[in-house]
Parts: sequence; C-alpha cells; structure tokens
Amino acid sequence: MVAGDRRRVAGRGKRGGAQVARTLRGSPGSRFHLAVDANGAPLAVRLSAGNENEQRHLLPLVDELLDRGIRPGELWADRGYAAKAIDEALLERAIEPRISKPRRAGEPIPAGTPTREVWRGRRRRLKTRDPQARHRWPVERTNAWLKARRRIATRRDRKPENYLAFIQLAMILILIRSF
Repeated sequence: MVAGDRRRVAGRGKRGGAQVARTLRGSPGSRFHLAVDANGAPLAVRLSAGNENEQRHLLPLVDELLDRGIRPGELWADRGYAAKAIDEALLERAIEPRISKPRRAGEPIPAGTPTREVWRGRRRRLKTRDPQARHRWPVERTNAWLKARRRIATRRDRKPENYLAFIQLAMILILIRSF
C-alpha cells in the first residue's frame, strides 16, 4: 500500500534551522549582536544561536568594524560582556573598554548609591542602578527600532542568511530615516 505517502503534508519535515537553539525560556530562538555608533546608527550585526554566550561574539564584531576601517575609540557594553580577557583584547586593539562590572553578592554597596529590593526566587536582593546605562541607550534604542519590525522580532525564517538579510534591510531603513 502506498496510501501512507499521501498523508505527508508539505513542509512538515525536520524543524529548526541553522543558528537556532533553546533560549533561557526554553523556546527555540536566535540572537543578533549589534554594533552602533554614538548616535545609534547601526554599523555591523552578527547572528548566533539563542543560548550562546554573548562574549564569544564581541571581538569578531569589533574585528569586522576594524576591517571596514571604522576605528572606535571606546566600546560601551553591558555587564554580560564583563571579562578580563575581553578588556585586554580591546586594549590591544587600542579601544578603551567601558564595560559595566557586575556587583557580586555580598560585595558592599558604595554609600549614596540608590538601591531597590528585587525578588530572586525566594530571596530578596538589593539591586543597584548601572551608572553607565545612559551611555548604552543608543544601542537599546536601535534594538527597539529593529524589533519593531515583525519580521525581525520573531524569527520565522529557516535559513539564517534570510533572517540576517532582513535585519540588514531594517538597518538600512534606520539609516535612511536618520538622514
């Protein structure tokens, strides 16, 4: 009998795609890493699986900028990129790292620092505001502009090349609007 072949629906083969992995919430996803200038204009982008460490993609992104002839004087990044090896590698490239340092549990909070209590599981922790966050605001704004495009906010493309192409198209639209 050959009737079993007719029950197959087109496109129901294997799922996923390249550069897709489980995120922290358990759903499959991708992450893009973005480099912008001080005004928020996108310069370079990298795509990775959702569960990979961000630190692995910072230096290749910086090297891509250097290959294009873009020489940043400073690099502002959030606490996820804080590592001594990254700081040393950036200093070798003559780039001043301005990466926020995470506060370790039990470390004393400097006097005069505003704090608030947050729940982490069953425990309450004191959370301090990051003093360097205002310098990273252009990056967060550009991320919001990119995520405003439905095609980018939720990845439905099987091939990473297609998803990256739509991210680059959105970056072009952001650059067009800025001039």
